[in-house]
Amino acid sequence: MKWNWGTGIFIFIVFFLLACFTFLFYAAHQKFSLVEEDYYPKELRHEEKLVKMRNANALGNPLQVSLGKSDMMIRFPADLHGMVLTGNIHVYRPSDETLDVMLPVAADTSLVQLIPLSKLSKGRYVVKIEWTANGRTYYKEQDVFIP
Repeated sequence: MKWNWGTGIFIFIVFFLLACFTFLFYAAHQKFSLVEEDYYPKELRHEEKLVKMRNANALGNPLQVSLGKSDMMIRFPADLHGMVLTGNIHVYRPSDETLDVMLPVAADTSLVQLIPLSKLSKGRYVVKIEWTANGRTYYKEQDVFIP
């Protein structure tokens, strides 16, 4: 077979098309996740979130999230003692939504809720807590790093 310009251009085009199809196949099988599935409707309710955050900041002592050896401890403010707390806790993993944990607020009589660290992988999380007490809604976010 004689090599000339036509043969070289043909081989180049074939390899180029193979590379394009390989890239498209690879790209189509990549996993991606959005920060939040329904971010636009949540953004429209941003003012409500700010009111809830102001309510939480107005409490005498703030909600505290701390790490122990085997648990993450969430301590609700003492101002809420004797009140029925309802709501949810979203332990949000920004890098992988499959590692998120959703829990209901279930504080004991001392206003403490423990989350076992065995439910969480190592890395950065954002603990988002929204709770209601006596008809008033509160919201708090805090970054946590699980070593």
